[in-house]
Amino acid sequence: MDTSYIYLGLASTVAGWLMFYIFYKMLPARLKSSTEKQRQEILADAKTNITDRTKSDASREQTRITIQLDELESDIEDRKRELKESEEDLEIRHRTWQMEESRVSKLDAISDKRTEKLDQRRAEYLECLQKFEAKQEEIQSQLGVKAGADAEKLKSNLTKNITEIYQIQSQKTLKFLNEELESNSRRISSRMLSRTLARYAPEFYWPKSVNFVELPHQGLVDTVAAQGEPLMNALKETAGIEIDLLADNAYPIIKLAGGAGINREAVRQTFNEIIKKHPNTWGNFKPVYDKHRATLEQEAILLGRKAVNKLELSGIHPEVQKLIGYLNWRTSYRQNQWHHTVEVATLSGILGTELGLDPDESKRVGLLHDIGKAIDYKIEGSHAVISADYADRYGEKRLICDTVLSHHNDLAMETALSYVLKAADTFSGARPGARVNLEEGYQMRLSGIDTAIRSFKGVIDVAIMNGAKEVHVEVNHKVVKDEDMKSLAKDMAQKVSEEVAFPGEIKIQISRILEATSVA
Repeated sequence: MDTSYIYLGLASTVAGWLMFYIFYKMLPARLKSSTEKQRQEILADAKTNITDRTKSDASREQTRITIQLDELESDIEDRKRELKESEEDLEIRHRTWQMEESRVSKLDAISDKRTEKLDQRRAEYLECLQKFEAKQEEIQSQLGVKAGADAEKLKSNLTKNITEIYQIQSQKTLKFLNEELESNSRRISSRMLSRTLARYAPEFYWPKSVNFVELPHQGLVDTVAAQGEPLMNALKETAGIEIDLLADNAYPIIKLAGGAGINREAVRQTFNEIIKKHPNTWGNFKPVYDKHRATLEQEAILLGRKAVNKLELSGIHPEVQKLIGYLNWRTSYRQNQWHHTVEVATLSGILGTELGLDPDESKRVGLLHDIGKAIDYKIEGSHAVISADYADRYGEKRLICDTVLSHHNDLAMETALSYVLKAADTFSGARPGARVNLEEGYQMRLSGIDTAIRSFKGVIDVAIMNGAKEVHVEVNHKVVKDEDMKSLAKDMAQKVSEEVAFPGEIKIQISRILEATSVA
């Protein structure tokens, strides 16, 4: 490598360091002198600014003080003016009060004079009134002496005559209004019933109940007659019904009667199944009966639920639903009571809606009104009483229970709901084809009741009503006294029970009418 380049590099390095040293020594001195000069200039400017600001603040403060003094003097002048006006107003009010006080004093004086005058006139009036009453009594006394009559009696007679005249007028008006009301009510009810019947169209047939077991051939009749008595006795005890073999008829049958309808149907199905087998197996009837009874029990539960769902009701206790289902095997005048119950509930709902009643309550009383018929074979009393008792037992409202109780007059009909149920029940029973009456037996029953009642002394008239469920008896008031009517009704009921065969109960009501007539 060339040495000249080395020396050149060293020389450059030394020159660089030399320049750095010169700048390092000279630059601070220059910077220091420049900074001191700037500081002096800044201090001079600051002093000048402070002097100018001080003069400006003093001038501004002097101006502010002058303005405040002017405002204060203006406020003082305003307050003086207001005080002067207030003094003038107070002076005016004072003069007004003095004038008012003077006027009130004058009025008090006038009032005192008038009060004194009024007291004087009142005393004069009382004195004149006493003289008038005394004179009136004197005149009345003289009139009574000259007329030969007592004034008090004349006044009493006159009052009585006027009262009687107005009573007669009131009775005529009341009679007219009653007739008008009855006519309007009859017309409105007729229209309402027509609308109800138009809205109801039953879609079911009345099922025919079968309470016997057919014996198709003579051999089976002989077998049952010879070996069937133990079976029939055992089924009697198990089901609680009556079983009779009618072998002398043109069509031999085993007749089933009494007890619960569902038990009769279970016995009928048991007979139909078991008599086809050998008589040696008849002793093992219990499982067969229990099977059919359990099946019918489930069917009753489903029927009760079906009725409730069809009517769109809620809150009906399961036990009550089961009683409703039991009615499928109960008949009245050959009318199936389950269909009758659903029909009455439907009609009650329609009638209740027409009258503006709660449709659910209307349907509810219709559904519950005959549940007592499902168990009246083991509980004494009217089925309406039993129905109301069980409805109350299973949580129905008092209104519902009382309405159910009243539909056969076991309780007075006091609500519109009672009349709705009564009308719906009558509709269902009176509808063409709903019931089948045995005319001959019915006429014999009516004749027997009439004969038994008329055998007592003093009977004037006998009216048998409500399908021979009620008997209204009118007696002679000269023969039968008031205190004897209760015992007479009891004796009539006892005689009817002994001499006439009838289902259910018969209510006997005696009336003793005393009429007085005069012609004016």
